[in-house]
Amino acid sequence: MATLGVLYIILENFFDDDHDIVHFWSLRNSTIGHLIAQSQFASRRPYLPRITGFAEDIIIPQFNSCDFKYHFRLSREMFEEILVHIGHRLASDHCGGLVETEPTKQLLIFACYMANTESMREVSPCFNVGLATVHRIIGRTCRIIIECLANVIRWPSSAEQQVIATRFQLNYMFPHTVGVLDGTHIRLSSCPGGDPDYINRKSFPSMQLQVVCDDTPLLTNIYTGWPGSTHDARVLRNSELFTRAEAGSCIDPDKLIIGDSAYPLKPWLVTPFRDNGRLNLQQRRFNRVLSSGRQVVERCIGHLKGRFRRSREIPVHKPEDIVSIIVSGCILHNLCIIHKDDVENFIEEDGNGHPNNYPNLFRNDVNGINRRLQIMAGLP
Repeated sequence: MATLGVLYIILENFFDDDHDIVHFWSLRNSTIGHLIAQSQFASRRPYLPRITGFAEDIIIPQFNSCDFKYHFRLSREMFEEILVHIGHRLASDHCGGLVETEPTKQLLIFACYMANTESMREVSPCFNVGLATVHRIIGRTCRIIIECLANVIRWPSSAEQQVIATRFQLNYMFPHTVGVLDGTHIRLSSCPGGDPDYINRKSFPSMQLQVVCDDTPLLTNIYTGWPGSTHDARVLRNSELFTRAEAGSCIDPDKLIIGDSAYPLKPWLVTPFRDNGRLNLQQRRFNRVLSSGRQVVERCIGHLKGRFRRSREIPVHKPEDIVSIIVSGCILHNLCIIHKDDVENFIEEDGNGHPNNYPNLFRNDVNGINRRLQIMAGLP
């Protein structure tokens, strides 16, 4: 642009009269304006074509039950049930874009994002909405689901604990059990804020999710937000579950939960004997029976990550948004369990496993040691 200005100054000296000079400056200004307009147009983001009417004209009227479940990992009946509970909230505020997005379409966008590994940028053109609108819809739908449906994840009452313990005794021969505790890693696309604490021992960024489930496997307690490098036992000690269990306010005195050897023994938490190659026959049998009972939490995590594939990797950068997506996925998991929405067909092995695989970090409780010995002695 500077070179063009110098050229105009040189050419101006060749004109003979004022009329020629006026004509020259008019031409000069129009040329510069044209160049500026071209520059502004070139700097704009090119128009991205979108699929129009996909939700309104194809999904809703034309998808049969199998098509719907294939794409959204939910039955149409389960989708409608969720819409009944939160549709009025989705319709209460304009979520962005030139045209207001209907609640059904908002929930379809959210379900598509949770069921698949596509990014928001890939979801955007499929539903004919902008990327920013997709981002707002997903964030807002997560918050509404948590506010309206969080009560589907709740700790069982005393009467319910007795029923669960009876089922565990009959199915797995392990007595007094009301839940199984475990931790899993939710892979992240990058470390939030560049914090290296999110890198776990398998060298990928993740966020810890601690779960307790019953035998169905329904989630009865979740806790998430800790970076991937954190020890499972430390996550437990900082959770509300630990505080309440230590105070005796959630697990009945004669009941317990079971976990793996990363956790410390407590009167309310029983773990296997660490295999150092010198376990006796009775201890090995105890470990086999406990391991059989622990399979339910592996199925639970396998269903969560197999059905709602977003739990395999979350490409979001704010920790609070990551937590919101994880909790929403857990709520959807429980809704599917409660409504028996084709659970078995979505269970897949958790590929991340236990990246840290730390041994127990804290000292075992004496009463916990005695409780484990009593249970071992009473096994048939």
